[in-house]
Amino acid sequence: MAENASASTPAPSQAPASPPTPTPAGAHTHDSRYTRMRRRIVTPQAIYGTLLVAAIIGTAADEASDRDVLITTLGTVIVFWIAHVFAEAIAHYGTKTSLGLPLSESVRHSLHGAAGLLYSALLPCLFLLLGALGVLGESTAYTISLLLPVGLLAALGWLALADRGSPVWGRVIGALVTGLLGVFVILLKIAFH
Repeated sequence: MAENASASTPAPSQAPASPPTPTPAGAHTHDSRYTRMRRRIVTPQAIYGTLLVAAIIGTAADEASDRDVLITTLGTVIVFWIAHVFAEAIAHYGTKTSLGLPLSESVRHSLHGAAGLLYSALLPCLFLLLGALGVLGESTAYTISLLLPVGLLAALGWLALADRGSPVWGRVIGALVTGLLGVFVILLKIAFH
């Protein structure tokens, strides 16, 4: 009888592992400051916004001043941001997971999600502003504002692969691919504008 009891009780090394505790969607309680910031900045909206900003700047008329390009860029990004917030708020409000939530929660969710569109315009617009104010030459400020998004896209590619644990050479390839893809999309946008 003692043999049967010991046979039916698993040894400590054979004990079944307890299943991992599921983490609710959106709950990130032990993330580092870097991870939280990265999650807020590296979004599809930020990538789309970066491409949008580069295309707007790239399609500016040769005779346009940095001030004109800045106003056009900011105006366009703000219009796209408002449209995105509206679309996401309405779409999120109608999902199964948000039933019963007030509309204000859906709007808050969409404001958070769409922030990347605004973040993507900050650095290029800063350099356009410096050119418009005469701190930098207009040509220099315009060139930096046009090339910055390509660098940002390359950095986003690097970060995405770094977070997945890729080796340095993989990160470099990822950065080159995303940067070149950014150049390609910008050139297509300019060509068909």
